[in-house]
Amino acid sequence: MFPTDYFYRSHSHTPSETAKRMWFYVRRAGWCACASDSDITRESFDYQLQYIVRGSGQVSQHGRTFPVTAGSIVFLDLRQEYRCTVNELDPWEILWVHFGGRQSADYFQLLLAGESPVYTVCYPGKIKRLFMRLYELMTTQTPDCEVRASHCITGIFTELVAHRMQESNDPLSLEPSPFPDAVRAGMNFMESRFYQRLTLDEIAQHVALSPFHYARLFKRATGVSVMTWLLRTRVAQAKTMLLETDLPIRDIAEKCGFADQGYFGKQFKRCAEVTPSEFRALHKFIRRD
Repeated sequence: MFPTDYFYRSHSHTPSETAKRMWFYVRRAGWCACASDSDITRESFDYQLQYIVRGSGQVSQHGRTFPVTAGSIVFLDLRQEYRCTVNELDPWEILWVHFGGRQSADYFQLLLAGESPVYTVCYPGKIKRLFMRLYELMTTQTPDCEVRASHCITGIFTELVAHRMQESNDPLSLEPSPFPDAVRAGMNFMESRFYQRLTLDEIAQHVALSPFHYARLFKRATGVSVMTWLLRTRVAQAKTMLLETDLPIRDIAEKCGFADQGYFGKQFKRCAEVTPSEFRALHKFIRRD
């Protein structure tokens, strides 16, 4: 699309209040081939994801330096000073997106990006396509670009998290995977029993740990409590039922382990920022488009 020597293209976007309230939202997206003497130091706000199309260099943040090669993904907290330095003999080309959203900090913590912001995955081509799609969306800025851009960013995070969960010897992790075996076993237990009235004691007993020890282990690994994770699991199941079935909301509440429809509605809005009926109406409208 562009010549192979130095170029810089970016597109700004002013996110709507709906996007800032409900989704990942994009402020800018760009595509550039850096000059061999590029050395970027910057502070801003929100977050940035980069995909290294070709070349190599390094990223420095919090006093540590990390090598970057073609196919790498970089996840930066722009509120912290960072530096990107290009290899003079092998300058890089990158696709990048500057974004925010309520879940951005959660993913930053989950992926341990504060410890190591550089990632590799088994199938970088898939992530490259998502970055290119983000760039195209910001180029055209069609009426549905915000929700589609959020979908792309979610897809990138899904690939990063799934890779780290599957990878047993990831040198960028502080542990073999972001979730210890006991935490992952508890997650699986909650996903298989989300419709039951589970307690912390029952979940901890399933993984053969004391409730106190398991609660601390789970919070350290995920950044949220066991019961918050269970709530999110139930809400995720409810979202699927809201979109894929015509069941009344009271029936969905019961099938997802909530005591009553009123409590379900309160907790759903707490997680999704909209009521169950609003979520169903909004996403059915999007699907018709």
